Amino acid sequence: MRELIKVRKVGGTLDVTLTQGVLEDVSLSEGDRVLIEALPPKRILISREEQKMPNTRRLELELEVLASQKTAVESDIRYKAYQHNSGMPCEPGMDDDSITELAMRQLSLDRDKLAVEIAKKRLELFELQGA
Repeated sequence: MRELIKVRKVGGTLDVTLTQGVLEDVSLSEGDRVLIEALPPKRILISREEQKMPNTRRLELELEVLASQKTAVESDIRYKAYQHNSGMPCEPGMDDDSITELAMRQLSLDRDKLAVEIAKKRLELFELQGA
């Protein structure tokens, strides 16, 4: 819905009244907070403030991401070990024992770093929950 509305001066500010016609399709009510952005040269965007996700929920999601990354690294370790041990190198250099060993050590290091990140996030979550 579009409407032409007159801007009024109230005190030291300019006011715009949002009519029922404009609000009809938008979930906005008294007391809601809005974000107002200037989009020069002729537009202004008004958006309802989004509900913020609690910090604990965000940390839980970050933990899920880290755990998934760790699982992927562990899977890559098993994949590379299998292809090397079976004599079926699928990646360049994996037929060389020293390159395979180096790749496996790097993957193990990556996995262990993810484990540290997971532990740090769990501690942060514990502190936020006050438990």
